[in-house]
Amino acid sequence: MLSIRQDAGYTSERLSNETGIQRQRISHIETGNRRVAPDVTKTILSHLAVPATRFDAIMCLAQGSAAPGWWERYDDEMGPRQARTADLESGAATIFQFHPFLIPGLLQTPEFATVRAQADRAANTRRFSTARMLEARRQRQAILSGPDATRLEVILDEAVLVRRSGAPAQVMHDQLEYLIGQALNRRSVTVRVLPFDAESGRHLQARSAYTRYSFEDPGDPVVVVVDTNVDDLLLHDRDKVALYDDLTTELRQAALGPAESIDVLTAAAEDCLSRR
Repeated sequence: MLSIRQDAGYTSERLSNETGIQRQRISHIETGNRRVAPDVTKTILSHLAVPATRFDAIMCLAQGSAAPGWWERYDDEMGPRQARTADLESGAATIFQFHPFLIPGLLQTPEFATVRAQADRAANTRRFSTARMLEARRQRQAILSGPDATRLEVILDEAVLVRRSGAPAQVMHDQLEYLIGQALNRRSVTVRVLPFDAESGRHLQARSAYTRYSFEDPGDPVVVVVDTNVDDLLLHDRDKVALYDDLTTELRQAALGPAESIDVLTAAAEDCLSRR
């Protein structure tokens, strides 16, 4: 939707002024951050004179996105950040993640996820439930299964394998073994390690974890979510996303290949038990 507006030569302010639709609601449609009533989408598409074929395709998507997602049943219990992440994941065709500190949620074991939930309990809502969080996590991870599985590419800083993230040695060992199994047995999953001695490029020193989502419709903008201690930073501005595109390219060039990464993961898993 963002590209449609821009191609029509409209700023969000101009579109808001001419349609009477709040700029915030226009932003929600363009980023997919929240559901918006289909009639609002229809008004915008009509105003921008979108061709009939594309108009119908977008409206079909809008009707589907207006229905509550499964994650909304878990919003309070699993936390709003995970709920919004599940929303983005559900519509993504590909997901790229860089993690300098933790195993990402889509590849966590229940035991490791429980340890992390306990460590983050100060940031959770009063209604947070570990059991409900784990149930929601299983539903999130289901996108990696089946013939239409979402393609997930993860690059882990080698430091992730050394730090236990508060997990006991056996839990960390089992987590790494699970990670290896996912990388070897799921065609949709690629896991690579960024070694300590990787050469730094122009943007390579990523300052935090981030996730890049792309979608089936080429007209849908790529969305980047940057992980911070306070909240997730949602980026859809082309210039800002382009910076993360460059960073992603450089991380891919610097990371070990899939086979080499499995060797490093295997050694790290064995080391966990030897250091108990």
